[in-house]
Amino acid sequence: MEVALVTGEAPDFAATIDAPLVDALRSRGVDVHAPRWDDPTTDWSRFTVAVVRTAWDYTTRRDEFLAWAARAGEVTALWNPSDVLRWNTHKSYLIELEDRGAPVVPTAWLAQGDRASLAELVAARGWRRVVVKPAVASGSDGLLRTDGDHGPASVAQAHLDDLLGTGDVMVQPYLSAVEETGEVSVVLVDGAVTHVVRKRPPAGEFRIQEQFGGLYERLELEGDGADPAALGRWVYEAVGHDLLYARVDLLLDDNRAWQVAEVELTEPDLYLGVAPDVGAVLAEATVARA
Repeated sequence: MEVALVTGEAPDFAATIDAPLVDALRSRGVDVHAPRWDDPTTDWSRFTVAVVRTAWDYTTRRDEFLAWAARAGEVTALWNPSDVLRWNTHKSYLIELEDRGAPVVPTAWLAQGDRASLAELVAARGWRRVVVKPAVASGSDGLLRTDGDHGPASVAQAHLDDLLGTGDVMVQPYLSAVEETGEVSVVLVDGAVTHVVRKRPPAGEFRIQEQFGGLYERLELEGDGADPAALGRWVYEAVGHDLLYARVDLLLDDNRAWQVAEVELTEPDLYLGVAPDVGAVLAEATVARA
């Protein structure tokens, strides 16, 4: 059995963040490969299963990535499937989830080419500090937080204008609880919650990614992680697709209620570094998809 852990321009990530998965697959006699999604020489039909893992460079070539996924899905078992990838790679999926009852972080949606005054938008919404980010992005790419103490700065307006020149944009209130509580991620494999991870930014920072000094810890499902786990499972059901893996990212709002920030179904870090035992769970689920 040959399994592809699909990667992008930085293939070494497959051997780092997914090391527990790679080890678990190999222990089951599986040949593991890490092909780039955009490598024209790859014969995808040779793989029994292809799992999209670290294709983080798709954001600047989304149409090309989705065309690849459609082709690959015709000749191998691609997870998650290409229709899910199409839906999930533009953050407007949050609109659908909100319509289904999910508590999504309030969002103002702007379309490519729009001309919008950020100061007027923020005033109309009654927001103070906000974050501005592209609707097609990975991690903190393109993310900017306004000062807020003196209204949106001119640099934020310029940033918004630049983003609108190339794509759709989201504007959201800045939830300051991230600096204390952090962001909580609920990871699911085959629809079952496997672990919950809290990601805290370092002092003076609001971005929780490791490259900015973010600290990750696993929460007990019966303790602090119980409420997020329940919401994560509910959100999974609201998505309405058969999924190999999912990651639901949650933030506390000013009323200490959990809000859905993202639902990562395309190429999420599953934080196996703090939950290495889940590598075996994901490996077993992957083999079962053959």
